[in-house]
Amino acid sequence: MHPTQRPDYSTKGKYRYTASMHPRTNVFIALALGVLLGLFCLPESVFAQGPLKDRIVEAVDTSRITVVAGNVHPQARRELDQGRVDPSMSMRVTMTFKMTSAQQADLDALLAAQQKRGSPDYQRWLTPEQFGSRFGLGQGDINKVIAWLVGQGFQVESVPTSRNMITFNGTAQQVESALYTEMHHYVAEGNPHFANASEPSVPTALADVVMGFRGLNNFQLKPRMLKTISSKFTSSVSHNHYIAPPDFATIYDVNQLYLNGFTGSGQKIAVVGQSDINRNDWVAFRTNSNCSGCPVQFSTDPSLLQIVYVTTNPGLRQGDIDESSLDVEWSGAVAPGATVIFIVGDPVNGGGVVDAINYAIITSPIPAPVISTSYGDCEANFSAGSVSSLQSLMKQANAEGITVLAPTGDTGAADCDFNGSPTGPVTTASTHGLAVDLPGALQNVTAVGGTEFNEGNGTFWNSAVGTDLISSAISYIPEEAWNDTNATASVGLSAGGGGSSTVIPKPAWQTGTGVPNDGARDVPDVSFNSSLLHDGYLICDEKFDSSTNTFSPTCVSPFGFRDSAGGNLAVVGGTSVGPPIMAGIVALINQFANHATGSGNINPILYPLAASSPTAFHDVTTGNNQVPFSPPCVPSTQIGYTAAPGYDLATGLGSIDAFLLVANWGSVVPASTANASTSVDFSLAFTPAQISVKRGTCGSGTLMLTRLNGFDGTPSFTCTVPAALGTTTCAVVPVAAAAFDVPRDYRELGWWGVLGLLFAGSAVAVVLRRSEAGGAKSGAWPSLVPGLALVTVLAAMIGCGGDAKSSSSGTGTVVNYAFAVQVPATAPVASAAVNVSAAIGGINHTAQITVSTQ
Repeated sequence: MHPTQRPDYSTKGKYRYTASMHPRTNVFIALALGVLLGLFCLPESVFAQGPLKDRIVEAVDTSRITVVAGNVHPQARRELDQGRVDPSMSMRVTMTFKMTSAQQADLDALLAAQQKRGSPDYQRWLTPEQFGSRFGLGQGDINKVIAWLVGQGFQVESVPTSRNMITFNGTAQQVESALYTEMHHYVAEGNPHFANASEPSVPTALADVVMGFRGLNNFQLKPRMLKTISSKFTSSVSHNHYIAPPDFATIYDVNQLYLNGFTGSGQKIAVVGQSDINRNDWVAFRTNSNCSGCPVQFSTDPSLLQIVYVTTNPGLRQGDIDESSLDVEWSGAVAPGATVIFIVGDPVNGGGVVDAINYAIITSPIPAPVISTSYGDCEANFSAGSVSSLQSLMKQANAEGITVLAPTGDTGAADCDFNGSPTGPVTTASTHGLAVDLPGALQNVTAVGGTEFNEGNGTFWNSAVGTDLISSAISYIPEEAWNDTNATASVGLSAGGGGSSTVIPKPAWQTGTGVPNDGARDVPDVSFNSSLLHDGYLICDEKFDSSTNTFSPTCVSPFGFRDSAGGNLAVVGGTSVGPPIMAGIVALINQFANHATGSGNINPILYPLAASSPTAFHDVTTGNNQVPFSPPCVPSTQIGYTAAPGYDLATGLGSIDAFLLVANWGSVVPASTANASTSVDFSLAFTPAQISVKRGTCGSGTLMLTRLNGFDGTPSFTCTVPAALGTTTCAVVPVAAAAFDVPRDYRELGWWGVLGLLFAGSAVAVVLRRSEAGGAKSGAWPSLVPGLALVTVLAAMIGCGGDAKSSSSGTGTVVNYAFAVQVPATAPVASAAVNVSAAIGGINHTAQITVSTQ
């Protein structure tokens, strides 16, 4: 057949088609169309590249200013205010810059391409310089900002090659003058702080590029670690068990990797902290972890531990040194051949661990492609600007090939109820309600939660006879969700963090059995044993003597992990254990997969891997992370989540079998890095809409939440009382008191519906009649059947969709939540609207109830 001809139909040539154009013309047209379509289909990232244009186009006029919203710390509240700071107080501040919408789209496209096998950008990680030339400010804009800062009397300290921030220092008076705010002292949770009392402002010419500021307050992230000094051990003294590195390698099947030569050799792990450590403790830990017959021995080669101070060495700091020792020692315990780079920020003269995280990402070349941080805070303690800045920083980390691991918190589903006040008793009940931890809840971070062992009647440990037994675990030990809450008088809230983010939407990769249809980023992703009581992890650390203000080692030679013959051990727990452990696992993954420059965000692989290779995970199906919730006027109840088959908000995907996880790492296609496509929503309403409460008593009502479009989640509730009601307080109990289904509305066809269905029915009748009458002689009729079928479907769709008398919002279940308000005897007689907002995954709704005091 000639290439310019097409076959005839069998009907007298009526539907005959002959192409008369020359084949070369066809080729040229095809090429032209291909190029044109290619231009239209190219990702936005292609057009976003090129030299960065100046965005600051006006002269910097200090008489015209614009507020940079979202930069007041949530705990810098008026009732906690202690007055102005000394004007001469030294301050170190970092101004962060935002990307244009085109840059943001370009970065999102790049992150997707870096995780897509077959893409030219697959695992082609950027250097900080390359990131800056593509997503930072142009050098001209940087120069203009520097000129303004210098003109305000500041000393510019540094501009990273990523060109997305500038760090400067000066006095509080200079900050107040330049940013049009006041610096005040505050006391929150028993601790002194300073912070800006109002939103900062900048010259209007800079408003388009300034995202926010770090260093305007000294509220620090908190370590997520529990510690005790105990004599319990797998020993002839107590016959109790704690975990040494060989035990972990047995329980979580790391030994199989060691036997195959994968120890993390050649890999690097960055650990961030805000206290120095005693290097001798690291040497003692690795020396004491060696055992006869174990598949790997721990070297004490000094090159395997490098310490970097971001600014000044903060020294050994009580409370933080325990976290530092744990993170440094256990990241290297899981990957004994890897080099650990410990990056230390100064929390007194700088931003502490936040400075360390920042250093690990913006320094060129990056120190390591894996970052372990065991610090965090609940979402409610982050301003909107801080969340945006942290999101941008973590996206930069992923674009540079960095995997970031973070904890989920140690107070169960109530992360804002921190159990660590140095001046008061432990927290035994939540008053803040549901909350999750940042940075763990960010899409670009892997959140590590907690489990605890549940041996039942099984035998999983060898007994020690005569001496401490370093390697006593026999096999994997079944696990349940970690929850030691109020197990002893000294514990208080003690359970693995987990839940749904209020501000971060659901990523497309977070899917699978058990994942809630809540439109929100859910945590944790994976979990490990975290119980301090059953069973904690051994470390070599420094114990603090407050009477002499000195430190002394907890591991003293020749007594192994003990401080003396038959003496005490330093034992730790909490979700702080998980990030350094998982960082070690990622180092093993990088070695196995030959990812010398890193793997970036590992979450898009974890979830499809759990679906395709479930044996790589230990699905935890028992236990919970529920804790008591008892705000004023509310009977104590349990809030939190229960472990279940598949994913759950208590343990995530479960714990891992390290060997099977690593061995199957390359067997799945990474999931999309985009946000999930979802329309889930909810609405709020109070019943009754107004209540009267006598002063000195409590009132109550019901908050009704209607689930829309398949929404299946529990938001976090915030109650706001107006000043007119004085010191009145209120709360919503985040536990469903009752639920019922609302009958759905059904569509009415209307005239368009009737006409559409008549047309569809006629089309079907014609098709059937032609088919019966034409038989073999129907000729070209079969070629029209698909077209008529399409028209029929479209007509039916028009008919069913036209003149709909009800919304397609998918009204469903109504869930009732108890609302309570406490009116003190001193409250004024007044009537005002109390606002309750509900937030999950960036979906926010508010309802009002009028409260009248009598």
